[in-house]
Amino acid sequence: MKNKYLVTSALPYVNNVLHIGHLVGCLLPSDIYARFCRARGRDVLFICGADEHGTPNEIGALKEGMPTLAYVDKYRAMHEQSVKDFNLSFDLYGRTHTELHEKLVQSLFTRLDDAGLIEERISSQPYSVDDKMFLADRFIEGTCPKCGFASARGHQCEDGCGALLDACDLINPRSVISGSENIEMRETKHLYLKLSAMQDRLREWIDSRVGWPKTATSIANKWLAEGLHDTPITRDLSWGIPVNKPGYEDKVFYVWFDAPWGYVSISQAARPDDWQTWWKTGNDCHYAQFMGKDNVSFHAVIFPAQELAVDNNWKMVDVLKAVNFMNFEGAKISKSTGNGIFLEDAIKDAPADAWRYALISSAPETDDTDFTVQRFADIVNKDLNGMLGNFVSRVCKLCEKNFGNKVPPFKKGFETPIDAMNGHLAALAAALDACEFRKAVEALRSMWAIANEYMSEKAPWTLVKDGDPSSPGGCAEARMEQAGAILNECFQMIDFFARISAPFIPAASEKMRQIFPAAKLDLSWPEKYEWRVEDGTEFIVPENLFERIDDEKIAEMTGKYVKK
Repeated sequence: MKNKYLVTSALPYVNNVLHIGHLVGCLLPSDIYARFCRARGRDVLFICGADEHGTPNEIGALKEGMPTLAYVDKYRAMHEQSVKDFNLSFDLYGRTHTELHEKLVQSLFTRLDDAGLIEERISSQPYSVDDKMFLADRFIEGTCPKCGFASARGHQCEDGCGALLDACDLINPRSVISGSENIEMRETKHLYLKLSAMQDRLREWIDSRVGWPKTATSIANKWLAEGLHDTPITRDLSWGIPVNKPGYEDKVFYVWFDAPWGYVSISQAARPDDWQTWWKTGNDCHYAQFMGKDNVSFHAVIFPAQELAVDNNWKMVDVLKAVNFMNFEGAKISKSTGNGIFLEDAIKDAPADAWRYALISSAPETDDTDFTVQRFADIVNKDLNGMLGNFVSRVCKLCEKNFGNKVPPFKKGFETPIDAMNGHLAALAAALDACEFRKAVEALRSMWAIANEYMSEKAPWTLVKDGDPSSPGGCAEARMEQAGAILNECFQMIDFFARISAPFIPAASEKMRQIFPAAKLDLSWPEKYEWRVEDGTEFIVPENLFERIDDEKIAEMTGKYVKK
């Protein structure tokens, strides 16, 4: 078992606020995995950050009438607030517009150029006569030549068929800046990365991957089957990393040439003294990447091809966890249309743990899924409030009322079904190691169910009632002793649940841990179900871990988020 674990979440563009699609697609799965690894004592480096270059951010800045840097600073601050609101435990949430990142990318380019893998080519590109500029990527829109979607971008039919495009192939192209259709093709020179030279090496590497989801392998294999094509890595833009080659002073690197290396530069900023122990091969490190399926081609093809081409012992991904798309109320979540739930609003309607658990329970791991307000409420009400929250509340209140604020003594013969609990614990750990999150939630929920079944079957409230000295019968003391032993076992389960639930619902887990304020119990990962709460341990009755989402709240959220 490797001890070092490198965990990266896809870097979101800072051209708008984050939404629940970002959370379930990469930010939350990576956080759960990183928390699990830390709890098991692994040495984790977990990073993410703002992808600050590229045309989305330039266009956003133009629309808001702001300098691009001020624009990305604005939205990066909003992203950072969401990272804090949803308890995402990055070692550093960094950014790509830094001197550190610029030097890294320029040095990598020089290495590729020296290796003969960069080639200058003259090509015809769309030029807006009215805007007096070449139109790269999202600066140009038109009809997709493959599916007929009327608003395809210059690089991809994002909201249509999803195909990667060449801006030259768009039908009826128009400038996104001015709307002008006065477009003509003009020659310009660009630098191309000779990806075709990496076909065989990349194929060998892809074939050696184990444990990738079908979504990731199918996309990578599709690209390889079609054959890798040399790709331009420069753009006629002013915002981005300057190209460090004479004759290219007026151009910048294409965002997807520089963005994946943000994982490295942010790691350098987070761990300046030892970042190489994660990022250089031969250092006994396991690397897991998390992203939505729209980013797979860049992470499964472009980035690893660059790493192989640079030939400098860079650590390459072991597990590429790609998920499908989560729609909202039957439609695509979209920043441009406003459909979906955005994180700055979500946190006002329910606590972070409620969103974390409900979303990961609905993760689109094998197919696209649809998330609704009603589904959110059902999951919170049934699992979090109904199973876990009520169990914790009932145990603490029943014990306080009848035994005071100290855990009653344990008695042999009142244990929970230990084998069943350990079986689900093993399934939970295996699912998390494999990054299979819906399976993990199923195992977690099964253990909560065992606790509720145990309490219902043992019915300590009945024993307490029968143990009332005023009740008829001569076994009052024995019944109270039995009730106390059952509650002791329930407290053991509360401690156990605090530990195994922590990667998913960290705030609630901390509340469970604090039920025993003087016991100094940690949230390390248990290898088996065990008793840690000693007889006589003082406890406090916590506030409710979760609140039920009632019909009035469901109606309010539906009215707010569901498009008519």
